Parts: sequence; C-alpha cells; structure tokens
Amino acid sequence: MNVLILEDGVHRGATQALCELLVAHGDGYETLDCLAFISDTLSQTVRYRHSSFRRFAARLAGGAFQSAEQFLPEGDSRKLLRLAVDDLGAYLQGNHFDVVACTHAFAAIMLMEALESRSMAVPAVIVEPKGARPLSPVAERLRDELLGCGVNAVVGLDAPEALYATLQRLAKPQPEATEAAEKPAAPAKLKTPNVQSTLRHHILKMPDATYEASGIIVNGRRLKSFVFTTDLAIIRNCDADAVFAVYPFTPQQAISDAIIKGAFVPVFCGVGGGTTKGPRTVSLAKDVESQGAMGVVLNAPISNANLRDVAAVVDIPVVVTVVNADTNIARRLEAGASIINVAGAAETPDIIRHIREKYPDIPIIASGGSTNESIHETIRAGANAVTYTPPSTKDLFRATMSKYREM
Repeated sequence: MNVLILEDGVHRGATQALCELLVAHGDGYETLDCLAFISDTLSQTVRYRHSSFRRFAARLAGGAFQSAEQFLPEGDSRKLLRLAVDDLGAYLQGNHFDVVACTHAFAAIMLMEALESRSMAVPAVIVEPKGARPLSPVAERLRDELLGCGVNAVVGLDAPEALYATLQRLAKPQPEATEAAEKPAAPAKLKTPNVQSTLRHHILKMPDATYEASGIIVNGRRLKSFVFTTDLAIIRNCDADAVFAVYPFTPQQAISDAIIKGAFVPVFCGVGGGTTKGPRTVSLAKDVESQGAMGVVLNAPISNANLRDVAAVVDIPVVVTVVNADTNIARRLEAGASIINVAGAAETPDIIRHIREKYPDIPIIASGGSTNESIHETIRAGANAVTYTPPSTKDLFRATMSKYREM
C-alpha cells in the first residue's frame, strides 16, 4: 500500500504518528506539505492567519460551501493558493497513491479541489490527532461537507488499528474503480484561456473580491458583479457580468435603449419608484423589456401596489431597492419582487444580515463599496452579487495623461 500523507505544516505530531504506523506494517508512504509547491515561507505563514480561518468557518456555517476558493485568504494569497491547488493536482496525476491521508481539514479542502480540477478520484481520509477534543458545530459542519465532497472517512489516531484497516480497505480496488480503470482516462481540466485584442487590453477590472460571491442565476446566466454606471465607454471596457443602469434623473427610453444596444452584457434598467411612479413606471418597465433589458430596478420609495403593477406586466426579474432594515421584505416579495437590492451605504452589511436571518434563500444584490475589504464584508454578510461604482472618467484618465505629459 502506497500512502500520501498530505499535511498542513502544523500538525506534525499526527504526521509522525501516521508514518510510524505505516512503517510498522511495512507500507510505503510519502509526506507532502500541501502548500510547499509555492514556497516554504508561504506554507508557514499564509495559512495560519486566524481571521482567515474564522471566515472559512463562518461561510461553512452559512451553508455556502461550493468551492474551496471561497474560503481562501483574499488578494494575492488566494491566487497563490489556487496555483498550489493546480500544482497539487498535477503532482497527483503524475504519481500513483493508493490512498491519501490528510492531517487537517484544510489539506482535505486543497485535495478535493486538486482532484476536481484534474477529474481524478483517489480515496481520501482525514486523520484526527490523538486525544482530539470534541468538535465545535462549525467544525462538524466542515467535516460533513468534506465527507459529502469526496472524503471517504474520518478516523482518529486514538484507534491506530482501525485507522490502518480503513486505509487498507480504501486502498483495495473496488469493482467500480476497476471498471473505471478500463475506460479511457478523462482529459485533464484545461485552464481558461485569456484572449485580448491589441488596443483593448486596458480595461476596467472588477475587484478580485467580487468573484467570491455565489452569484445569481438569471435565465441560465450567473451574475456576480454589476457595474453601477450609465457611461457607455466604461460599460464597453470593463469585465463586469452585468450593468446596473440606475441614475438620478427620471428614466428615459432613449437612455435605456442606447445602453442596452451599446452593452455586450446584460443590463438591469432603473424605471423609477421615487420621483417617477404610478403608470409611468409600468410603461417604462414594458419599454425596457422590449428593448432587451434583463431586469428592471425600482427605487426604495415605490409602493407595494405600484410594484405589483410593474411585476404583472413584465416577464423579467423585478429588483426592488432596500435602504434600511425596517423595510417589510415579506410585503415586497408578495407584491412581486424577484431580487432585493440593498443600498444602505455603511449600514449595508447590517441590513443584509437582518434580511438573511428571515430569508436565507432570496437573491440579494448589494452595493459593495470600492475596496476588496468592503466587498468581502458585503459578501460575508450574505449578498449573492455586488454592485461596483467605477472611478470617474477623470480618475481613469489621470494615469494615461501623466504618461502623455512625459512623452
């Protein structure tokens, strides 16, 4: 039996005990730090930021376990960890192991991601250290999620023979595995190519944190980031998933038509609700739907009766803006709201949490601010997608003009 012991760089005692157990039975093994593919420095520092682990736990407790990438630290660390996952997958593909024993849940998360990226299946167990304390509810949730995502068993070092028996059982080829081995191997998962034109490579990119959102699937299309602008130049030169075309004037069909025609991503159009209300909002909603809008957005003052009228005449999602925690969400949903848009400035995360307590499953878009940190906070509070207000044309042009002046 050939065992890969995938460790996290901290739980060395569990690794040592497992090595001794395998040596006693005459089995081969190899130990591997799951982050050593990048650097020893990273493997000793990045992963042990307690705040990051608290975020992992909070997301798991909220039922958002979809991809390990959600739980990794933000910014460059997250990108480096993604590289480590890719390298770990390549390593597993190039070497044969009968079973993988993970000495920590973090190593198991990395393993599951690596196996998925390569369309591979290797038996895996989580090895708990001797004298392990009772798990917290969050840790139990993590273990259950991992068991549902490909980990075959969780066995403690307090029962070494039971652990060894489990390793032996998993290492033996199962009938299903034998059949699969006879079939052609699945092709390796390819990296996503990035194609850019010569002149349009300088685009406005959404903050990295927006990719951590779960997204909202609208008619089969997943939307995570909305650029909050009516500037066609920015709309045509950014990587947002959709446009949030809401502006501080009465909505006009000429404006919505120009944006929808000029954009190459879905557009959600504001149709009033504050100064503009009543039959005109209904008429505007019908017009923007016929122009090709993916959704309509109503401002916070809209009455439930007016909301109901709008929802009755369109076959696209109706987004209703919420600006404080006192809003009666139940009445909004009854009147036909499909999506809640939270725009509470600094209070946005608190408003989202308040809504999520009663409505864990409704789609929520929210203003995420202008930094990765504020967007992280909005997503952690429970937003499925974020709106991002881009810098002004003046600010975007500043760097270019500086270069021109130096020529």
